[in-house]
Amino acid sequence: MEFMRPRKSAIGLDMAPLIDVIFLLLIFFMLSSSFLKPSMELKLPQAMATIDKTIPEAIVVSAAKDGELSLNGNQVNLDNLQSSLKNLMQKTPDEPAVHVKGDKDMPYSVFVSVMNQLRLAGASRIHIVHEAADE
Repeated sequence: MEFMRPRKSAIGLDMAPLIDVIFLLLIFFMLSSSFLKPSMELKLPQAMATIDKTIPEAIVVSAAKDGELSLNGNQVNLDNLQSSLKNLMQKTPDEPAVHVKGDKDMPYSVFVSVMNQLRLAGASRIHIVHEAADE
């Protein structure tokens, strides 16, 4: 005579809800971390790259720290920069390189506005002039 053992049901844990919860937490933290403001202030370094002296400075846009702009030494405001630059670029035979000289204390918003006006004027070769870093 054989003894029959009662069959035990397999003890298991359904993993689907656990995986769903972990996936939702992952999405939550990925989205919420991208909206955080940076917690540290950055001080941008000076550039160690050398300036290419072979490119002539036919067109120079200068920006002072108070936002005053000049195009080849002539004072110009931000609204007229695009049209003045287009006229100057049409007078130059080849596609000229535009050199941007900006004060290190110039507000970033002025820099972005100047770069935007240069792109709208059709300038594709833009060089940012900088001082060589001390070694």
